[in-house]
Amino acid sequence: MKSQLDLFNNFTYFLSNPVLGDQFHQHDDRLMAGANISRTLDGSFAGLPMQTTIGLQSRYDAIDLALTNNFQRGFVSNVRSDKVGEGSVGLFGENTVRWTDWLRTTIGLRGDYYATDVTSLFNVNNSGRADSTLGSPKFRMVLGPFNQTEFFLGAGYGMHSNDARGATTTEDPSDPATRLTPSPLLVRTRGAEIGVRSKVVPGLDASLSIFILDQDSEILFSGDAGDTSATRASRRYGFEWTNHYRPRSWIDIDADVAMTHARFRGTDSEQAGVYASLAGYPEAQFGNAPGNYIPNAPAMVASAGITLGEKTGWFGSLRWRYLASSPLTEDNAFRSAATSIFNGRLGYRIDNGWRLQLDVLNLFNTQANQITYAYGSLLTTDTLYNLCTSGTAPAAVCQNGVMDYVLHPVEPLTFRLTVAGAF
Repeated sequence: MKSQLDLFNNFTYFLSNPVLGDQFHQHDDRLMAGANISRTLDGSFAGLPMQTTIGLQSRYDAIDLALTNNFQRGFVSNVRSDKVGEGSVGLFGENTVRWTDWLRTTIGLRGDYYATDVTSLFNVNNSGRADSTLGSPKFRMVLGPFNQTEFFLGAGYGMHSNDARGATTTEDPSDPATRLTPSPLLVRTRGAEIGVRSKVVPGLDASLSIFILDQDSEILFSGDAGDTSATRASRRYGFEWTNHYRPRSWIDIDADVAMTHARFRGTDSEQAGVYASLAGYPEAQFGNAPGNYIPNAPAMVASAGITLGEKTGWFGSLRWRYLASSPLTEDNAFRSAATSIFNGRLGYRIDNGWRLQLDVLNLFNTQANQITYAYGSLLTTDTLYNLCTSGTAPAAVCQNGVMDYVLHPVEPLTFRLTVAGAF
């Protein structure tokens, strides 16, 4: 897969550059290649049915990345430019034994190896190599079916990866005098779930699970600053309820809801110091108090839809997506508004594989936000702008700016016509 992206943004307006503004340009040009292979073997264990799967997954990315400061999309200065090569290999195996008609267990083990080589074209101290290996055992047990209902529980280890540049960056690209601690390339996660799945109602496939997930660290690579923020460990727990109902061959209904309690663990003494440094300037201090809320982690996500139609002929659907209000700062001082969007579809399928389809996105032209953030920025009309340009306000306050909402609105009512054929 080959992709190229050139993205221009200005999220902080005149916070860093009070004259030209803070517009920046992100460039990403990458080539990705990978391979997956697996084999499943049927056998027996002490006369009991057994199934074993072994496999390998691999991927390599060759990436050219650049971050520059701009004015009206014209080049102003370089922030960082990197050539990144990152490869990974994952070996996995799982074994399932059916002990009785109502009990089966699965044990699995996955081993991941990640290696990266970063060449920083402007700062050799941010170049380097990093690699990491993690093993992830897993276990799952299923009881049933009893009257078309089965119970399940599972637990295991996992991981998530960080941006390769975060694992080698030792100096702030905007201020090389500021030392940074490289982030780990791989971060350990631990999770467990217990639940029930049932088909006791004719045509309805429903499941309910309760889960918990611990992460050793929440890591964010800030593409607009060129550095990495490795935050505290976190815990999420909640439930997920999924339903798929097909009362007739031409009616398909689904409804899903998930609720999650997400919080950082421990205390954030560094953020407490930031909060204290902003005292006397409430427009900068508000929203910067230490807390345990995870920004942009919604407490509830839901979706539902109905699809009508057979494999050929007329078909249509109506879908709903809901994203609940979520905290935008660790102290929960800023929160996003809930988002509720409907999309519709109408089309016709011909038995030769062709179809004509009309999609109506944001059916009711809802005025909402696709994503919302809260952080400091500075406008020339802000009182703090004059205080900073005149040297009156403290440096910490001027570096933070005025805390406020920054958002990307939902796309307005949109029509999309598709003509497609399968051969």
